[in-house]
Amino acid sequence: MTGRAAITAIAAALALTLAGCGGSTVAGGGTTGSTDKDDPVKIGFMVPKSGVYASIGTDLERAMQIYLDKHDGKLGGREVDLVTVDEGSTPQTGTAAARRLVQQEQVAAVTGIVNSATAVGVATVFSDAKIPVVSTGQVSDNPYWWRVGWTNPMMNTSIVDYLVAQAKDKPVYLIGADYKQGRDIIEAVKSGLESGGVKVAGTTFTPFGTTQDYQPYLSEIQKSKAAAVYAFYAGAEAAKFVTQYAQFGLNTKATLYGNQALTEGNLAAQGPAAAGVLTNSIYSPRIDSPANKEFVEAYAAKHKAQPSVYSEAQYASAAVLDKAIASIGGGAVTGEAINAALGQVGDIETPRGTWRFDSFQAPTQTIYLRRATENGGVMTDEVIEVLGVYSSDGKKS
Repeated sequence: MTGRAAITAIAAALALTLAGCGGSTVAGGGTTGSTDKDDPVKIGFMVPKSGVYASIGTDLERAMQIYLDKHDGKLGGREVDLVTVDEGSTPQTGTAAARRLVQQEQVAAVTGIVNSATAVGVATVFSDAKIPVVSTGQVSDNPYWWRVGWTNPMMNTSIVDYLVAQAKDKPVYLIGADYKQGRDIIEAVKSGLESGGVKVAGTTFTPFGTTQDYQPYLSEIQKSKAAAVYAFYAGAEAAKFVTQYAQFGLNTKATLYGNQALTEGNLAAQGPAAAGVLTNSIYSPRIDSPANKEFVEAYAAKHKAQPSVYSEAQYASAAVLDKAIASIGGGAVTGEAINAALGQVGDIETPRGTWRFDSFQAPTQTIYLRRATENGGVMTDEVIEVLGVYSSDGKKS
């Protein structure tokens, strides 16, 4: 056999071998994942292990493990190979992690992802490879991105509706972290309040991720004589802001509102300083249902803590993937197969309640108003009112 003939024969043999193995092609957007019913399904799990959202990343990891423990390490009846990578705190760190999951790990699906800036940065990395993402990340108009948590429109509209009804003749001050999501949310709330006839006493954006002392900004709030304050902070920033807000004495002068991020995962750190803070949310550990009771008890037993909305959203993400993969049956569990199955999952039973994906691949669901309250020596977000059922585009049913 000549050298050229030998090379041709080897190439042909390799091609047949790869075809028989059902290999994964990702560079140009081919298939990924398991092709045998007995193969583990490789799932990418992107969570922030560093930076301002590290505490939220811990919540996600805890909830994911609780779900897998409950289901013997399986999703859809198949063993799971969970590949965890650090999302970091910037689009750059997120993109590097996403490329590893696509190019090196060749995962069939991805879950996790907290930071909205990271989500936007990695969305095309996954969609180009036809890998579905089940996440709380705020990405729209992407056929491979499925949001299981909340959307900014539903959160903004539900709190604006409430504030317009409650603070019609009272000035409201707006403050938030100076980055894309912070500005988007504060500006949307401002527009909604002004359209509803509420006076905005002032608007401030604080340096994102670096602000340690909020007193100069709190002084401006005090000078404005606002009757209420709406703040958008999350993670470590939320812990600092709420604590300093109370230390400054504003908690007795201006009711503090925010979306769920203001207290989620931070009540233990905020302690009594958070008492009375009002937030709107898709979830509370105090929701009275068998599914939520089971989840809260399992979480508390393992971690001596209450699950946050981020914990519940990750638990829901696992439930969504579980149902989608199960529907594939004995077929090939590729990214494209999972994505197609996600469009047919129907009702999802989760601790927050039952919901389903709308045409924008995000939930239509109940939004609650919560008050941070001490309960048995533990701070918790108690549900005090149902604000209504809102779709992902902010429309109230």
